[in-house]
Amino acid sequence: MKYPAEHQRDLVSRADLIYDCPPATPLEGQPVGNGAMGTMVWTSPGAVHFQLNRCDVFAVNRHHHRRQAEDTDYCGGCAQVTIELGGQPFQPTDAYAQRLSLYDAESTITGQDLTVRCFASAMCDILAIEIDDRRAAPQPVRLTLAMWRPPEVCTGDHTAQYRFTDSEDRVLLVQQFSQNDHYCSSAVAATVVGVEPRVEHTSQQSRTLVCPATAGRTIILLSTAASWSPQEDAGVTAFRVLDRAASASMDELRTEHRTWWADFWSRTYVRLSSADGVANAMEQVRTRHLYYMASSSRGALPPKWNGSIFITDGDHRLWGAQYWVWTTEMHYFPLFAADAVDLMTPYFDMYRAQLSRCEAAGLQRWGAQGAFYPETAAFDGPVILPDDVAIEYQDVLLGRKSALQLSDRARALGQYEAGLRVLACARDELAAGRYTWISHVMSSGCELAVQAWWRYRYSVDLKWLCSHGYPLLRGAVEFYRHLAERGADGLFHVYGTNVHEDFWGAHDGIWDLAAIRGTTPLAIRAAEILGVDATLRVQWQDLLDNLAPYPMGSDPQSRALTGAVLADDIWAAGHLGHVDGQHNPEDVWLNPIFPFEDWTLETGDAAADAIAHKAVKLAPRMQSILDGDTCNTAIRTPIAVARVGHGEDLPAVLASYYAAFAPLANGWSLFEGADQAHSIEPLGCITTAVQEGLLQSLSPAPGESEILSVFPAWPHAWDAEFRLLARGGFVVSSAIREGVVESVEIESRNGEGCLLRNLWGTPCRITATDGTEHELAGEVLCFATVAGASYHIVPVAPPAV
Repeated sequence: MKYPAEHQRDLVSRADLIYDCPPATPLEGQPVGNGAMGTMVWTSPGAVHFQLNRCDVFAVNRHHHRRQAEDTDYCGGCAQVTIELGGQPFQPTDAYAQRLSLYDAESTITGQDLTVRCFASAMCDILAIEIDDRRAAPQPVRLTLAMWRPPEVCTGDHTAQYRFTDSEDRVLLVQQFSQNDHYCSSAVAATVVGVEPRVEHTSQQSRTLVCPATAGRTIILLSTAASWSPQEDAGVTAFRVLDRAASASMDELRTEHRTWWADFWSRTYVRLSSADGVANAMEQVRTRHLYYMASSSRGALPPKWNGSIFITDGDHRLWGAQYWVWTTEMHYFPLFAADAVDLMTPYFDMYRAQLSRCEAAGLQRWGAQGAFYPETAAFDGPVILPDDVAIEYQDVLLGRKSALQLSDRARALGQYEAGLRVLACARDELAAGRYTWISHVMSSGCELAVQAWWRYRYSVDLKWLCSHGYPLLRGAVEFYRHLAERGADGLFHVYGTNVHEDFWGAHDGIWDLAAIRGTTPLAIRAAEILGVDATLRVQWQDLLDNLAPYPMGSDPQSRALTGAVLADDIWAAGHLGHVDGQHNPEDVWLNPIFPFEDWTLETGDAAADAIAHKAVKLAPRMQSILDGDTCNTAIRTPIAVARVGHGEDLPAVLASYYAAFAPLANGWSLFEGADQAHSIEPLGCITTAVQEGLLQSLSPAPGESEILSVFPAWPHAWDAEFRLLARGGFVVSSAIREGVVESVEIESRNGEGCLLRNLWGTPCRITATDGTEHELAGEVLCFATVAGASYHIVPVAPPAV
């Protein structure tokens, strides 16, 4: 049951950003974007400000030889834009208002007798701005396009260039980066529709279009473009986009833009309410997260977690231009159930394109076949080192020599990639040793691979499984198969790796063992579906059947690693290896629950059930957040709380988690730093936890058929309505009021058999679209479906109130 169209706008608008005074800083502005380009929108008393950014503009690639987050390690920014309106119409008075309509993806700013409306067209790379000047004495409009660095900056072999191309009534700013094999350029073009402005050369680094004073509407269009080839002129593309948009009316541009967004919002919905308002606030978090992702993840590359395409102060950003798997994936976790797998295209395409280089990195860094995905790497993957330098780094990573013994040549070639940088800079930062925050994180490839399986199961897209999903699964599992060592006990062990950033150099770390257990069955199942790699399937099954058990708190070596354990009778982080102590608390004990799904509510093993429930209750990082601590990393614990069915804990967990990140008015958090590192990571976690509380579609064991479960972890005091996508291509709708669920509706997109957990515990009547009915009973209702049909499920006896 789709949410009625006439109510969809009202629901989404509950999360609108409404400001009654100007944002205190640009980072607190209102984001508008079309997935490829975007900007924050903010004001000063006499002007509206923008910085146009793109997801596909990078100053350097994987072969950069300078340090991460320094000098030339920047990305995204194209140009700054200021529109001066004359006078001071946006002073902080009662006349000021700024509202971002999420449903229309349009920001409207109202001042004294003047209104500015703007949107980034969902259909083309255009920022459209409409100025309505109702003042008794209208003022000229001055649009200034500016660069933030000199026209040419050379840093070693890296060159950054800016240049203006002027015409009588338009301005074009082109930016180019070049270094060895890397080339990237961007362009921003600006025009005023229907008038003939003059161009002022206001400085070496800016140009201004000056429009005569005009009562009523003035339309400004800005276009952007990017290119990875010197043979493709980004400026020509930007002008072409601008001319095409200028040939349409503002109403036509707005109509097609709104049509896209209305369709996006119609896919799914979540409506929540509670007496204390916490549920309503979490509903708004979900809406805003989906808006931000639809505004930033439709381009050639995924948005950066640190600033996305909404940076405001040039193109430098804290943490640099590399991608962390941990921070990037959180943005995408909620999109599966939100029926937005199309927004995942740049995410999976980027990591799929890196596969061959990650296979080379596995051999170079670890001497292991398969694909090693570094936790942190450039957009185009890990650097491929010369053979002699690769041997040096492998010797350090495997403990055969100290990082202090690296040659100068090796140091020079390892300056950029985050996993090598600390080793390359050991004289300054490490002094000795080989373990750093991410140096020995092996599981990132499996995290991507398990998500690739989810992407397949939500869409049931066999072609995508073949092109993307299975190659990622195969590469990740093969890497672990070659990394693991069979011990004297006949079992496979993993030695000397990081339990993410928390524990370093551990043996049989829980992260590695959960990654293997959670991903290997998926690779086997995918290979069976595709009818490939029969020999590998046997080898993978051997790894799975003979894998070391999870370390337990009662193990002496578990205590030796951590100095303390959560409890003797639950999973431990790992066994003491080469480094003791904790470094960055992340509740790593919970990753067999999420993301690797080695245990779910459907597993049905009493001993494992007890471990999972107790582990979540004792999770120390979440406990500290509940006690009022702040966060410096977006832990996944709220998702695990939902996954174990602790619905009554969800209100306190989500409210405390949201507060721990001290969100700005627009929901972005500065927990990673205020220097252009604002993030929506926490919103992604909350959105995932909320959706998992409403609907789960999980298997008893990885790779088995999923069972749909409605309201598996929902607080009694929260009322809810939802429409969400489940694995198998089932769109599920239901509502709960005062703890009572009257019905469930399931649309089958692919005609798979449906397994639905019986939430009433009584016989149920299932009515299909064609009117046929039948009754089923049992803990799990199993019924065949027809692609395109819907099924209405109710208890035969009405639920008790």
